[in-house]
Amino acid sequence: MGALTSKAKAFDADLHQREEHALGPPSKTMDASEYAQELVYLVSKTIETHLNLLPVPGKRRTLEAKQMIIRVLKNKGEGENDAKMYYIKCKTELAEWPWIFVKVYEPPLVTDVSRVEFRAMKKMKEEYKLVTF
Repeated sequence: MGALTSKAKAFDADLHQREEHALGPPSKTMDASEYAQELVYLVSKTIETHLNLLPVPGKRRTLEAKQMIIRVLKNKGEGENDAKMYYIKCKTELAEWPWIFVKVYEPPLVTDVSRVEFRAMKKMKEEYKLVTF
């Protein structure tokens, strides 16, 4: 059982390393766009799970996108169909975790039901400058 866990962790670490190598430099930190807010909405249920929140039927919690950084695949232009990684700083309604950073991947082509994938999240008790992770 432990071997499977270590193999999964090694695979995740390798995926993260390959992903970081393929992405270009981060953009400057900018105010979050309506599109960034939509990305947060698309992964909001996963965010709630990572915040250990119980689902409330028919209600979504407030996650307000404030800032974002974008990274595009290397050797690609700034076209609409390029793969992108979004780092989004959000304000929450939670007293315990009022700020979160969310990492969302948008593949170059839509190949699944959802057009974006939740990658990671960092929870913060205080407001910090948005960084890539």
